[in-house]
Amino acid sequence: MPTGNSERITRVLELLTEGLTPYVEAKLRLIYKENWHRVVKDSFRDDRSRGALKTIDWDAHTLLTVMWDQWNSVFRHDLGHYERSLVSELREFRNRWAHQHQFDFDDAYRITDSIRRLLQAVNAANLPAIQQEKEQLLESHVAEAVNSQVQRTAHDRNKWGLIAIYAVCCGLIITNMVFDSVDDFTPGTFALISFVLVLFVYLIYQQFKLEPPLLFGPRECHRCHRIVYRKSCPYCEG
Repeated sequence: MPTGNSERITRVLELLTEGLTPYVEAKLRLIYKENWHRVVKDSFRDDRSRGALKTIDWDAHTLLTVMWDQWNSVFRHDLGHYERSLVSELREFRNRWAHQHQFDFDDAYRITDSIRRLLQAVNAANLPAIQQEKEQLLESHVAEAVNSQVQRTAHDRNKWGLIAIYAVCCGLIITNMVFDSVDDFTPGTFALISFVLVLFVYLIYQQFKLEPPLLFGPRECHRCHRIVYRKSCPYCEG
């Protein structure tokens, strides 16, 4: 089952393809004229990437490969070393995505931002779309972090409240037992007081080391706005 970050990366790679294709084709046509199809085919590393001579099935892999191989001949006239480093970085991330590697928020945000920067450098028409993806990714991450912190704060507040109740109850019970047996304090009474004390110390200790639960109960997913009962949203996970 793909994770939400993998799905986001799939979407931004599609936006990369959409935004880069007109630019790459235009630059190749400008330099190589009618031979640009052959040049593109020569950049492919295996026969599976080759199609009919006049058909180019553009995707993130082919676009980034062609830009890397034809950098000195075609793209260095408009783009600089920074943009070339973006192409190299995105090739690596794209290969990891193709091999179904797991991506965390930092990976997803970096990929999205690098794609935005590359599309901005070529004045892509869909730049607002990738900017929106970046903002939604950051908003979702911050919202989940805030929700987790709110839930942790509530858990800690309830935990310390319960510890205080245990401590007060323990003190009241032991005090009452001591006053009731002040004239006839037997070993049995001492044993009972010791048992009560150990019991409440154990209960307080269990509360003290209790970690916040992974399931916070019903809440609204900040991405799809559905009610979910788990820390991760099953609807966004697919």
